[in-house]
Amino acid sequence: MGDNSIYIAFVWHMHQPYYKDLATGKYEMPWVRLHGAKDYHFMVELLDKYPKIKQTFNLVPSLISQLNDYVFNNATDTVFELTEKKAAELDPDDKAFILWNCFMANWDNMIKPYPRYFELLEKRGYYVSQKELPEIALRFTVQDYLDLQVWFNLSWFDPLTVEKDPLLLALKAKGRKFTETDKQVVMTKQKELLARIIPKYKEVMERGQIEITTTPFYHPILPLVYDTSIAKVSLPRLNMNFTFSAPEDAEEQVKRAVILHEKTFGVKPKGLWPAEGSVSEDIIPLLSGYGIKWISSDEEILMHSLKIFSGKNNYLYKPYIVKKNGSEVNIIFRNKELADAIGFLYSKWDAEAAVNDFIEKIYGIANSTDIQNPLISIILDGENAWEYYKNNALDFFNVLYDRLSKDSRIQTTTVSDYLEKFPPKETLPYLYPGSWINHDFYIWIGHEEDIKAWDYLNRVRQDLNNWKDEIKARDPDAYEKIMEEMLISEGSDWNWWYGDDHSSVQDEEFDKLFRKHLSNIYEFAGKKVPPYLLTPVINDAKAVIPQIAVTGFIKPVIDGKITNFYEWSAAGVFEVIKAGAAIHRAETITKALYFGFDNAQLYLRMDFNVPLSVEKYKDYNFEIIIFCRYFYKISFDLNNLGGDILHDFASQTEDKKNWINKETAGIRIKAIKVVEIAIPFEKLCLLEGESVAFSFVVKKGANEIEKWPVMGNIVVNVPTKDFESINWQV
Repeated sequence: MGDNSIYIAFVWHMHQPYYKDLATGKYEMPWVRLHGAKDYHFMVELLDKYPKIKQTFNLVPSLISQLNDYVFNNATDTVFELTEKKAAELDPDDKAFILWNCFMANWDNMIKPYPRYFELLEKRGYYVSQKELPEIALRFTVQDYLDLQVWFNLSWFDPLTVEKDPLLLALKAKGRKFTETDKQVVMTKQKELLARIIPKYKEVMERGQIEITTTPFYHPILPLVYDTSIAKVSLPRLNMNFTFSAPEDAEEQVKRAVILHEKTFGVKPKGLWPAEGSVSEDIIPLLSGYGIKWISSDEEILMHSLKIFSGKNNYLYKPYIVKKNGSEVNIIFRNKELADAIGFLYSKWDAEAAVNDFIEKIYGIANSTDIQNPLISIILDGENAWEYYKNNALDFFNVLYDRLSKDSRIQTTTVSDYLEKFPPKETLPYLYPGSWINHDFYIWIGHEEDIKAWDYLNRVRQDLNNWKDEIKARDPDAYEKIMEEMLISEGSDWNWWYGDDHSSVQDEEFDKLFRKHLSNIYEFAGKKVPPYLLTPVINDAKAVIPQIAVTGFIKPVIDGKITNFYEWSAAGVFEVIKAGAAIHRAETITKALYFGFDNAQLYLRMDFNVPLSVEKYKDYNFEIIIFCRYFYKISFDLNNLGGDILHDFASQTEDKKNWINKETAGIRIKAIKVVEIAIPFEKLCLLEGESVAFSFVVKKGANEIEKWPVMGNIVVNVPTKDFESINWQV
């Protein structure tokens, strides 16, 4: 009987954007430091208990560089500096900053389990605006601030570290009335843990339990840096009238990555995860030339490369060779369902149930494929998901790794070990250019804002080409900084937050930092910063594409309840958590916005994370801001919950300085479990075919707490008479 082993390759992608401003030397955001304390050491230390579990970790060079900066150069960020500052010496601005930033953690799993931390959150208020913070700060004592400084950093330690450290355990048990000495213990422990991260990975690599791979240095979408015109293969309607092409930068990103990897771990990387799984044939000779043996991407890239869109179990779970101009590398493709289950689904499940489902899916694949010794590749972020699990996913991983260790048929493997044992036999006829999201590059180049960012990048690169030789000869040190800023600006993270796919409370900070990196190029060169770099890329008036589009007419009963499943089934949906994925923010009041229409009315529905009650929502009021031929605003509160919700309806004056109240007749609002609204199109002076844009605002008094979408608006068109026939579907 032949070998019937099932091979699983976990590839954990460890990455953070480059937060450092090279001009000031300061980190603008604290997430490298905090994820270092909670996730990066944790994920590899877990394996000490499970020697049979083999894995691959992709450590992005810019992450390694930032960790080294904290460890060896005493790098700081603003949150760090205000944590180190004595609580009694905090000024009003410091206090407001701490109250805004030091609750940026998962409330359910990182704040509510600790009574004192949760007490401080309740004292600040769950949902507050930054404008309220100076007044709220007056209610906090010096001890409150000290306890908050400690708890924020203490909650960002992983459970394995805490359970092994008597001092951290004691501080968690103490819970309140911390001293400045206690705070210094926490911050010292944090620094010590950061210093152990890279040595721990090297230790586990050297004992053969993990493989460590790399990514082009600053996490660029390498095919686009090489030549943005490749995007038009999957996006033929891309409206971009210029081309950014910097093959020399693409090579520098790979070269620097390989050099740092070898310097850090003593060996060159065999594998490379292209940022966001982004691939094209053009980059193959470049990667092969620097010794890369294998890369990986998403299953949809394989489908489009083979032009086979069904029966994936018979072609997904094996490696391939991809060739270009005499160069070649091996390539594997991830199973999207299993990666998404770990990243997004299992956090809500009991650990045993989640692992049972995972194992069942693995055997389901193995028993339905003709591939001998299939390789099931599970590739996902290695840090962002765990705060959504209880106990930082430790319970889940303990059950998963225990079951996998004991399973006689399943073997976990590093990618290189598998390729050595089962080298690929098939060569892809073509490598379809795209990423692991929708097999295209839309998120990074498809929106108006993305194209504007590429335009900024292109204009700066052209200026740099004109005077780089002059700068290099005059000031080699400045030239090195300039080139580093260029490579940083090519990173994928900036464009992740542009456009309509993702938004967060830190969108503006990312925009400013992107433009600051580009501006620094001129500052270091002694040149005048072009005025356009002072103009935000973000467009507040942009149209936001929701996660689910309207598919047909709806006619909901406006009763404040979900009367039946079908009344909103054809509606569009904007989900708040998906709109803000991959960045930390406080919990939100709003859960989702539903919207749709019939021939006569626009229908809106608001779902909330906190169940509706007069008491819980007594301090809040809500606005629907509507943009069409005229600007309108519908304002209401929930004080008449269960009955007809009283509301105001106003239109904006031509000078846009004031609002004029209008007759509300025809607009209906009810709220019991959800808020449901019906607005006649004629009330908005709209004709068929015209566009109407809207957003939803939560306010506390005069202060805005939330706005959804954060930037821009949801846009729909008033239906024409033939809308239903055009959109008919079974």
